[in-house]
Amino acid sequence: MTNFFSASQEEQQEIIIAFWQKFKYLILLVLVTIIVFIVGWDYVKSSTNDEGYKTSSLYSEYLVSDNTENGEKLLSLYPQSIYSDFVRLNEAKKSFHKEQYDQAIALLEEIINNQNYSSDFNPLDFAARTRLARIYLQIRKFEEVLKIFDGIDDLTSSMLELKGDAENELGKYSDARVSYMLALQNSTNQSSISLINMKIADLAGESLD
Repeated sequence: MTNFFSASQEEQQEIIIAFWQKFKYLILLVLVTIIVFIVGWDYVKSSTNDEGYKTSSLYSEYLVSDNTENGEKLLSLYPQSIYSDFVRLNEAKKSFHKEQYDQAIALLEEIINNQNYSSDFNPLDFAARTRLARIYLQIRKFEEVLKIFDGIDDLTSSMLELKGDAENELGKYSDARVSYMLALQNSTNQSSISLINMKIADLAGESLD
């Protein structure tokens, strides 16, 4: 077959006509597929952007008013949205300060169970687990603290410190020491480092298990 790029104009036309006659149905199918994809993608993008605008607007109203009812509206309409989890995180904080621990726990557990936008590192998930651990320490449910962090890789310094606190309260002094030492390695905050060192020093007087 004549090389297309070295052929004369007339030959090029003949090559194109021959190619079209042989593959016209395949070409049409590919073109239709591309058009459907583009139209469908534009619809999905438009729909997603529209929902994103609505959720962000509702969240802005919630922040400005600091009104729980606005937060409940967002939770009702878009329960799986990341903005809804921001609402849950804030409402859990309010409930904690009111000593409404069961309500705070329920809100934080909803965040942890919401995996629609999860990734290898999910800051919201880590924040929820950290706050939930603090609540369980407050109400002295130390085993629950350990369950929160069970199976989680790359715990933050705060998580490791809380884990150590729970292990210490349960009399698991060797485990607590390991957790505190790991927390030290991961911490860059001087105040936290000093506090963790004090906790390690306090363990020196305890009987190691």
